[in-house]
Amino acid sequence: MMNNQTENTCHKFSLLRNKVDKTCNRLHLLHKNYTLCKNGCDTCCMNFSILPVEFYSIRNLIKDKKINIQHSNNPDDCPFLIDHSCQIYEFRPLICRSHGLPILTMDEEGEEWELSFCPLNFTSNEDDYFTHENCYEQDVFNSRLYMLNQEFISQFNEEKFSTNDLLDLRTLASRL
Repeated sequence: MMNNQTENTCHKFSLLRNKVDKTCNRLHLLHKNYTLCKNGCDTCCMNFSILPVEFYSIRNLIKDKKINIQHSNNPDDCPFLIDHSCQIYEFRPLICRSHGLPILTMDEEGEEWELSFCPLNFTSNEDDYFTHENCYEQDVFNSRLYMLNQEFISQFNEEKFSTNDLLDLRTLASRL
């Protein structure tokens, strides 16, 4: 059971999720002519691992809902993907919200931005098409998420976590 402090941190996570959604929605509109992503496209969907703050925020949002779960022997399969449709789409993790977008991440040395995107999208674009203004800067949001997670795990009494602990979506499905 969460205490008031962890509930407050989960609320802060929901505010971050709203910022991610606003950014992703703007970018999806901007790139709509270059992306093939639509309902049923699920090549990016898998059993992602997420930080405890996100795990418990999602769990609290879906725990009283009727959620269908896929039972697969493949550990990489997302348990919430059934018939090419996400059963928790409204509550899905942050990483799932940026699928299909051009994504910028900082290289390991922290010196250069690296670009990645789905190979089905942006097939005819030159590299100079991509800018900081039209790409999802994943590390910016991940840094905020990481800081919220630090706050969350310092206050959470239900389970103890270290700084880099992750929980996968199959574990989330099993705890509903």
